[in-house]
Amino acid sequence: MTEKHPASTVERVYQGVHEAIRKRTLRPGMKLGESSLAELFKVSRTSVRAALKQLEADGLVSTELNKGAWVSLPSDDDIRSVFETRRLIEIGIVTELCRRADAGDHGRYVNLLGEFHLRLAEVLDNPVLLDWFRKLIERGSLYASTLDDERHEACRGNEHLRLLGFIEAGDQAAAIELVCTHLRGIEEAILKATQTLKADYHPLKHLLG
Repeated sequence: MTEKHPASTVERVYQGVHEAIRKRTLRPGMKLGESSLAELFKVSRTSVRAALKQLEADGLVSTELNKGAWVSLPSDDDIRSVFETRRLIEIGIVTELCRRADAGDHGRYVNLLGEFHLRLAEVLDNPVLLDWFRKLIERGSLYASTLDDERHEACRGNEHLRLLGFIEAGDQAAAIELVCTHLRGIEEAILKATQTLKADYHPLKHLLG
């Protein structure tokens, strides 16, 4: 198959599989056959392989020579690493926001409640931090949506509102404590969900039928 825009076809496969994992249509351990994906997306197997490599780099897919590719089950260490990194970064973010806080910022902070964690980072106007942090949050969110049930959303709005209050007051100690508690709650919910999945998971289970 000849493809005029290989980069766009790779992105299409990448986004399609990524979304299917996020929505739990594809669950950990499910096989990702190159031929099936190529037929589904009407692209070459070369584009499929490139997309799977990107997904593997993101920690969402595992591959093994002569055994193909399948949706990964992140290890406990993977999950802890993501949230430990988030804690370190978000402590820095809220510390800086507390330092900058003044009475005139109330409306701006209230508007952060949509995509709360990313929007906090946006306030610092640091595009390098924002790009890196966005990828980190996406991985943590994907772990949550893939592994947990419909109740996985541990980002309780009241905690967000309390955090905004601490930031407005310039209370760094309280803001840092709440950020750590907040993220630890999400992390523990995801780790608990992995224990349930591990009982019936083997990375090559698809080979048995």
